[in-house]
Amino acid sequence: MKWLMALGLTLLIPAQLVSQFWTDAGLQVEFAGQMGWLYVDPADNSLYCGGLLIENWSSPEQSFHYAVLQDGEWSLGPPMDHYAWTFANYHDTLFMAGGFNYINDQFTSSVVYRTDSEWVSAGVFSDFVNQLKVVDDELYALGAFTSIDGAPIKGLAKWTGNGWVSMGLNCNFCNAIDLVEYNGRLVVSGTLTFPGYRHIVQLVNGEWLPVGQEGIMGGLSAGGPVAVYQGDLFLGGLIHLSAGNAGHALMRWDGSAWHQVGEGLQDENNAAGQSIKVRGLLVHDDLLYVCGGFSYAGHVPAERLATWDGTQWCSVGGTYGDREIYSMIFYNDTLYTAPGGEVVIDGVPIHGVAKFTGAAYENHCSGSTSVAEPFVSPPVHLVALGTGLYVLQGTWNKGQLSLYNSTGQLVVTHSVQSGVPLDLGALPRGVYVARLPDGSSQRFVCQ
Repeated sequence: MKWLMALGLTLLIPAQLVSQFWTDAGLQVEFAGQMGWLYVDPADNSLYCGGLLIENWSSPEQSFHYAVLQDGEWSLGPPMDHYAWTFANYHDTLFMAGGFNYINDQFTSSVVYRTDSEWVSAGVFSDFVNQLKVVDDELYALGAFTSIDGAPIKGLAKWTGNGWVSMGLNCNFCNAIDLVEYNGRLVVSGTLTFPGYRHIVQLVNGEWLPVGQEGIMGGLSAGGPVAVYQGDLFLGGLIHLSAGNAGHALMRWDGSAWHQVGEGLQDENNAAGQSIKVRGLLVHDDLLYVCGGFSYAGHVPAERLATWDGTQWCSVGGTYGDREIYSMIFYNDTLYTAPGGEVVIDGVPIHGVAKFTGAAYENHCSGSTSVAEPFVSPPVHLVALGTGLYVLQGTWNKGQLSLYNSTGQLVVTHSVQSGVPLDLGALPRGVYVARLPDGSSQRFVCQ
């Protein structure tokens, strides 16, 4: 009997060591795919959830819904022909936008507002809307549209009370994602292409100019969420360090230059994987919350979700598998995330939305990265010698040099040694980014 009791205690110990951070939030819908922005309406303290939420498969033309959580109970909005993605309360009126055109079989276009419990069209948009955002008591719509009510308006529009006006975002291609005010200027991010710069711009004296010299560098890139934290502008998205950017998936702008945030974000291999991106940024209780598709933050395991306090990265906790977190929000002082789909977190099946129920955050932290080392090695530089020859100079011995073209594609790698000339004369003329042996990057023009 004693050995049976001992075996029973032994079997119980592993279960007691498993940390449980998340539970299912109770969303009831047949299918939950990619999720939109979670939003709390301050008018009645209700949590709104949009995205690919489908109910009643037998009615394909009117099978999409949004969901509302209030007083602990979920309810579904009326049937729509496509997704609702974003919500905003402006002057005590709730607005909703997305990719839909019909609600309850009535044409509304992609932006509506609610009055007397009914959704009313707020204009005919030529394409979908990614986000509604209230900034400095103004309501903005951001998306891929090129006209509203027949008037040419690209990507960004401001509500006047009875219609929309253009903000002059005349990109070659405009798919605006997020908007914030920083240092008295509007800043817009997204997939935004201008001659010579892209993806993150600011409004300066009526003209949209890049934040930094070129915005985000690299052809396979895009701007995502933006937030202001501790006086700096933070930008997430599809951002590649190898293309010459300061950070990977996330960067910080201090008003004059872009910087990496601590030791940055990493993929499942604890490296700068090409596919990881930041989906959401949220400032709460003096912390910056970051969510997306990463697996490490500051080289500390932090699956899909981490916090930054200005000096170090810390994990929140939870095992999300291969599912990204699309959105997050605090509702009644509890953190909710929207990984979408069917996912198992900490061994618990989650349907669309997860709710944090742990006693505390995991708080595995990277340690401070703000204190300078007593000795900093001089940076490595690629120096042109002429006739296609280059040499690497700096305090290192030997390593690998990787060269990327202007679209972020790897062109060639070389084993290099300090002071030994390198022949790059066979490269086509153009702008390249060199990933140097010390991990830094340098842009150069091959003549």
